[in-house]
Amino acid sequence: MGEVRCLDAEGFYDKENDGPYVDEQKVIDAQIAQRKAQIAAQIKQLQATPNPDAKTQEKIAALNAQATNISANLQQEADVVWIYDMMKEMGISQHNMCSCSLTAAGDVLFVCTSNGVDVEHNYIPAPDAPSFFAIDKNTGKVLWTDKSPGLNIHHGQWSSPAYGVIDGQAQVIFGGGDGYIYSFDPAGDNGKSKLLWKFDSNPKTAKLELMGKGTRNDIISTPVIYDNKVYVATGQDPEHGEGVGTFWCIDPTKRGDVSKELAFNASDPKNPIAHKRVQAVVEKEGDFARANPNSAVVWEYSIDDRDGDKDIAFEEQFHRSIGTAAIRDDILYIADFSGLFHCVNAQTGKVNWVYDMLSAAWGSPLIVEDKVYIGDEDGEVSVFKHSADPSEAMKEEDGEMVPFYGTRNMGASVYGTPVVAGNVLYIGNQTHLFAITPDGK
Repeated sequence: MGEVRCLDAEGFYDKENDGPYVDEQKVIDAQIAQRKAQIAAQIKQLQATPNPDAKTQEKIAALNAQATNISANLQQEADVVWIYDMMKEMGISQHNMCSCSLTAAGDVLFVCTSNGVDVEHNYIPAPDAPSFFAIDKNTGKVLWTDKSPGLNIHHGQWSSPAYGVIDGQAQVIFGGGDGYIYSFDPAGDNGKSKLLWKFDSNPKTAKLELMGKGTRNDIISTPVIYDNKVYVATGQDPEHGEGVGTFWCIDPTKRGDVSKELAFNASDPKNPIAHKRVQAVVEKEGDFARANPNSAVVWEYSIDDRDGDKDIAFEEQFHRSIGTAAIRDDILYIADFSGLFHCVNAQTGKVNWVYDMLSAAWGSPLIVEDKVYIGDEDGEVSVFKHSADPSEAMKEEDGEMVPFYGTRNMGASVYGTPVVAGNVLYIGNQTHLFAITPDGK
């Protein structure tokens, strides 16, 4: 639907219908009427069956019971305070879905709209619609918008923004669907966005190809702010398959275009050329890349020839990732979509160790106490000891290094990130949500 909704945390149990939106009962009644009409049509179709057998009669009885049990109790519904319809008000055209976690700072929410390409992946229906915006959390009033990715959006935009104060300057940082990371002043500038810096996370010669066949990636993971640095991984829609990725550590105190390189053309070698969606630098057209003297790169991790044999093995690469890093004690953990779990020094980018989960990972790690949790598509949750030393993070078992605290199979794919709240560990798989106490219950 492409909406931002504000809900009353107490629902209707406070016996108040908080507004300005107060039409919940009308919507519920309309939905119930529609559902009952659908059930009635199903019953009518079954009753028209010549000589209905016992199984058909059971289906009719079950449908009648379902219709009877549909509740119109308003207390079981959410109390909506306000709604902002991004499709109606902004004209966005989200691809696949509208999906981001809202980030709050004071009375302001920061939102990525998911504006993207059309269903056939041929063009961008709404290039002038905002990709990022700020909205008042109390009133639903839009404070500022930004459409920077515009015609350069690769696919969709599903990253969540990060907020932090760095060297006295507040920043809200978005991952763009054009492969750029954007930082804005959260206050905006008289209703407009105020760009602080932007960073192209792809090599200038990287090429965008349909269905992930190319090498130009997006930003789907959430940027992480740690020790006055920004950390982010590149990747693509998992349906596009595996591919090469890069993990970046960026200095957010610089301003302007802080990409590793800038693109130029031989016809005017002194002035950078405008960014191009498919390939920023097309050498046969006279384009070339030059090191950016204003680059904010602290370090990057894409390949790491740890054994020094100049032959890059699968485990010596960082692959596409949609996960977000977890960092503590200068130890950074990040999973890639190819199933590798990487442990890296957050200050230097030196790889401490890599573990192959042998299954794709969509989610992000959780660090709690001395444990590090990460789930995978096979339904396994691997639990490592928090350590940069592989001999401490893992243990030897049957001649192989495995997570120190072992693995737990949750019965179905674990695509999300484990969460701890109130001394309870929550893990969701495709069908269930598990709440686990410290004693394992």
